[in-house]
Amino acid sequence: MNRYTIYFALCMLIVHINTLHAQVLYPDSEYLEYYRILEIKNEGISNRMNIFPTIVSQYNKDSITWNPWKDNFQLDQQKNKSISLLPARLTNHYNSTYAHGYNDGALWKGKGYTGSIQGGVAGKYGLLEFTIAPIVFFSQNSAFELAPQTSDNNPYNYQFTNKRIDYVQRYGDQSFAEFDLGQTDIRLVYKSFTIGASTQNIVWGPAQRNPILLSNNSSGIPHIDIGTHKPVNTKIGRFEGKIYYGLLKKSDYFDEDTQWNHRYWSGFSASYNPSFLPSLYLGFNRVLYKKAKDFVPLDLLVFITNFDDNDGVDGVNDEYDQMGSITMRWFFREVGFETYLEFAKNDFGGKLYGTEPDHSRGYTLGFSKYIDLKNKDLIKLTYEHATLDQSKSNAYRATPTWYAHHIVKQGYTQKGQILGAGIGPGSSSDYFNAQYVFATGILQLTAQRIRFNDDYFYDTIKDENRHDHEWTLESTFSKFIGNYLVGMHFGMNFRQNMYYVENNDKTNVSISLNLSKNF
Repeated sequence: MNRYTIYFALCMLIVHINTLHAQVLYPDSEYLEYYRILEIKNEGISNRMNIFPTIVSQYNKDSITWNPWKDNFQLDQQKNKSISLLPARLTNHYNSTYAHGYNDGALWKGKGYTGSIQGGVAGKYGLLEFTIAPIVFFSQNSAFELAPQTSDNNPYNYQFTNKRIDYVQRYGDQSFAEFDLGQTDIRLVYKSFTIGASTQNIVWGPAQRNPILLSNNSSGIPHIDIGTHKPVNTKIGRFEGKIYYGLLKKSDYFDEDTQWNHRYWSGFSASYNPSFLPSLYLGFNRVLYKKAKDFVPLDLLVFITNFDDNDGVDGVNDEYDQMGSITMRWFFREVGFETYLEFAKNDFGGKLYGTEPDHSRGYTLGFSKYIDLKNKDLIKLTYEHATLDQSKSNAYRATPTWYAHHIVKQGYTQKGQILGAGIGPGSSSDYFNAQYVFATGILQLTAQRIRFNDDYFYDTIKDENRHDHEWTLESTFSKFIGNYLVGMHFGMNFRQNMYYVENNDKTNVSISLNLSKNF
């Protein structure tokens, strides 16, 4: 039986399953967007603070007053001594001209057809909680024009950071199928605390399109985490925090040196929700990674011991790439408005202040407005701006490019995909999204502008007619039909001066048809 037969056989299983309900918010799904609105509209939901996991069954969900999808999306807690089927999701996507896709987890949407199926089971038995939710996908991976190859860089790798990042532009020259553990998680939970092993996607911070340090743009990092399972309530407010230890994997399209196939990754995320300002959420995130072969036991404490600043040239922390960010989210239920910020530092050693606080900075700033309509229908409007290009201080201070590194040359990626903002190194973006939520579905309209890698442009190109930028217009309509949520997507991407080649303009048409079923 070949891989295509296996794939389509799995696809057909989605129409024959019927049992209990459990909660996983798959990357790039309608339910992920819908759940964020539920948190804003219902005071009875225990809001995620600074850590946004895809598995959300641990959060309290009492007195839900706003849930127009209640007939198809129930917010049940996982019962003890039980096993439940997870939502099943089948996706079909087509790109006409070049690879294009963001924030879709392990999935890689190359040129041509890409299809996936994901689902699984979740259970609870005493202190043990588990979720097994893998994804299987097939990519036609048709040929398209790649960037001109530089020096000995792999032709399928990114060409504009001097071979300092494992950032795949095309996964070889053949179609392929892949299995990934996806949103799989097993842990011990005692009250509000947990220790577990997981591959689930986790987003740090409130950014909705371009989180800087950790997003769902790639497959999840295989990791162990220790910390809070849900926010801890105290007299002065709620607290949340976790320590992470993981392993990053190199793709097959960076180099032939197998001794550097893995990187050790350590992360820390903490947040605070003051009792005297219950609508304000403050967070701090830090991540460090190095060559796994050079790991020593002291590296388990690196997130609290390694606080020397380094500007990227022969610094004491050169064996590590390290990044940090502070986040803020402030929302007002009474007027249906939220604003948020992630301010991040590249090659971060501990200082967010000084005479040049913008040195090596990146930031994402956004807001959302929620407008109530009749019959609990709702409109959500979101604008978000993200910037990862170098600040003016790079004229006389070393300023490393985001997600690339001169020692840990595989960079901040997992299997060749960016772990942070999907726009990539040195880029900037403006993003607008409008959502209309109604009892039987959701309509989304999206517009986005991206200017790619200004760090490379200002260092090398310096020609106003050769900026590499892209405009995107997308529409997505999803509607419940019986027990299924059917989603249809149409988008157009207008790329100008692709790869900094003047008048190398491309138009990509993207079409998706997706099918989801909750149990």
